[in-house]
Amino acid sequence: MLASISSLGICHAQEAPVPNKREEGPKARILCVQTLTKADEEAILAVKNEAGEFREYGKIELRTAFIGDWVPVQKGVTHVVRRKGEGFASLCSFTIAEASKRVILIMLPDTKTNTYRIQVIDVGKLRFQKGKALIVNYGGVPAAVVMGNKNITVAPGKQVVQAIDANEDGMYRMLIGHVDKDRNIVACYDRYVSSNPNTRKIVLLFPDPDTGLRAMSLSEFGPFD
Repeated sequence: MLASISSLGICHAQEAPVPNKREEGPKARILCVQTLTKADEEAILAVKNEAGEFREYGKIELRTAFIGDWVPVQKGVTHVVRRKGEGFASLCSFTIAEASKRVILIMLPDTKTNTYRIQVIDVGKLRFQKGKALIVNYGGVPAAVVMGNKNITVAPGKQVVQAIDANEDGMYRMLIGHVDKDRNIVACYDRYVSSNPNTRKIVLLFPDPDTGLRAMSLSEFGPFD
């Protein structure tokens, strides 16, 4: 960021008028849980014109368990496509609301249809800020989560944003599981985690035949806007 330096002398220059700053459009970060090809792949952001043809306006990189950089996205419906012959094949689509500024797009592979399911996380609407964790439950049972000194329940298909309270050593316990019929917690993830107040934590929960839930934990680094 450039700092403006004023001269301290007898003659003082007049300040130039500040030009009207153009409002920045929405941006998105891609969190790809796993790619369909099991390898890194480039995809294209596109919109459809009145004739139903795709018009590309950006590119994204899809990598397994990876959070990408911020990329500009358009308001309304955007399609994620890949090239197929002389045309495009749609992998999924998402909608950016008029009021959205920053969103995280969680992409999950659907191997039966060879497409992705996509969830739009509106960062501003959820107040997902530095030093907080976003927990999303894609499983079929309620998740019991212990994060530091907080006990949280996340219903199936829901998400919760929780502030992280670390101890004096900068550590906190993160336990994730579900409550069985005897009201005991069946843990799938239990460890002490180092806290970084300058990051955001994203925890995704998936169904598991043995433990009920399986956890994927990623840290998101700045810039956040």
